[in-house]
This record gives sequence, C-alpha cells and structure tokens, in this order.
Amino acid sequence: MALVRDVVCGREGDTDAVNRQVATDYGGVGETDPSHGTKRYYKGKWYYFCSLECRMKFTVNPEQYIEASPQEVG
Repeated sequence: MALVRDVVCGREGDTDAVNRQVATDYGGVGETDPSHGTKRYYKGKWYYFCSLECRMKFTVNPEQYIEASPQEVG
C-alpha cells in the first residue's frame, strides 16, 4: 500500500485500492472501481485522484495542480 495525495483536493488515497481489479471486460482487460479513486498518466508519471471529478479538473489544466502540491504523502 502506498499513500498518495490527490493534487487537486489534497485528500489522501491508497494506490492499491485504485489499482485493484474488480472485473474483466470481454476483451480480457481488467476494470477498476472508480469509487475507490482513479488515476491519470501525464508526462511520464501516474497521478492519483479521489474521484472522477478531481481527475477531470486536473485534465483541464494539469500544470496548475502539479506546481501547487507534491503527491507523495509522508
């Protein structure tokens, strides 16, 4: 388990919960449950979010959030 901070709202999240596969689609691709958080790959790094809403805010202007706050907790 690795704790990370949502760069949009500041909430802490668990990368294991976000990445946990809950189902497999018809093509064999694993699916996750977004109610446990979500993530987005940007400029060579994964960013984790508490919700789809925070991920969408990040997607609109990622540089604003990257400059504002580190994601690692600790």
